[in-house]
Amino acid sequence: MCSNKVSFPNSYGKRLSGILEGGGDRGVVFCTHFTGFKEIRHYYRLAKRISELGMYSLRFDYSDCIGESDRTCEDMRLSNQVMDTISAIDLMESLGVDRIGLFGHSLGGATAIVTAANDSRVAAIVSAAAPAKLDWDTLFKERAEEWRRTGFISFPSWKRGDVKIRYDFYRDLKKYDATELVKGISAPILVIQPGNDELVTVENARSMFDNANEPKSIEFIDGSDHMFTSADHESRMIDVSVNWFDKWL
Repeated sequence: MCSNKVSFPNSYGKRLSGILEGGGDRGVVFCTHFTGFKEIRHYYRLAKRISELGMYSLRFDYSDCIGESDRTCEDMRLSNQVMDTISAIDLMESLGVDRIGLFGHSLGGATAIVTAANDSRVAAIVSAAAPAKLDWDTLFKERAEEWRRTGFISFPSWKRGDVKIRYDFYRDLKKYDATELVKGISAPILVIQPGNDELVTVENARSMFDNANEPKSIEFIDGSDHMFTSADHESRMIDVSVNWFDKWL
């Protein structure tokens, strides 16, 4: 299955860079994790599996400087990622895709939930290792006071080294509670939670699942870390995600 690099605009007129694979009238848009990018292994492998089923897959970089899209890390916001995801859905729709799913990992899972709460075109969701709200946060909250005081803090990224993120990111993130937003979503949702997640606690997954509407399912991947580093854990995550999209799209 061939893959094509694509470029498409977001609502701010910036250029988004993506990789499009597959075809047909069903498709999945990928929402990457905090400081993530489209070429990371588990996105690549999941996209291949989805395209092999005769669906489109679209992996793309958010407009936040980590990947190949326009913009800077100083502008990183969940709100901006939601708007970028809606632009990706627009691209899918322009290709004739009328059943569109969202796969989101970590912060991307929260992005997928917020997007689906604001765009009725989303027909199925997989949210993997996703934070639900800042009350349960383990990555950002412990540095929140330093963040507020200095205006920015640095985070490591796989692709760009240390990147400076403004406090505006945290302020924006506080606006969202996926446990409430999910109540207004009618799309079938699969919640995946790694058993040994060092960043996102299990109460995030359980609360999102408990508040979601049917049809819904929750999958615990015993022993997995937050990034599904083990090949076995990654494969299990991919298998259940592919099966969910094949069933509901």
